[in-house]
This record gives sequence, C-alpha cells and structure tokens, in this order.
Amino acid sequence: MARPDYLICLECESEVEDFIWRDGEIRRATCEVCGNSDVDAFSLPEEFEQEDDEEALDEDEEADGDPEDYEDEEEEEEDEEEEDR
Repeated sequence: MARPDYLICLECESEVEDFIWRDGEIRRATCEVCGNSDVDAFSLPEEFEQEDDEEALDEDEEADGDPEDYEDEEEEEEDEEEEDR
C-alpha cells in the first residue's frame, strides 16, 4: 500500500501529516492537536470514514426509538407535575 497523505487521530479526529510509514504500516505518528502518539490510535482516512458511518447508523437507530416510549415519558412527566401540585 502506498503512503497516505495524512492519518486521522482517533483521539481528537484531527488530520495528521507528520508520521512515518513503512511496509504498509504506521511506524510513528504524533498528533499536534492533542499529543497522541499511540500508533494504534490513528486511522487511515478511508477506514475512519467507514467507522464514522457505522457510528452514525448506530446513533440513528437509538434516536428512532419506539413511539410508545415517548408516550410513557409524557405520562410520567404529567404524573410528576400533578404530584407537585
């Protein structure tokens, strides 16, 4: 694999251009933003985009939820308001 133009720091999601690439692997990298220097905490841009897409899908599934859950929450809030009176 050819040397990428940059890496993504998984700690702060910054682009990192200062790194050593040898035999298709990250040998050394340092993030200038957060100071991360753990080579396992960097990602290739194309791998990071895939991970980011998967996380977005997980968040969408959680956000959708069940409409009945919202009704239960509203009823609980109404009950609490009545108790406060």
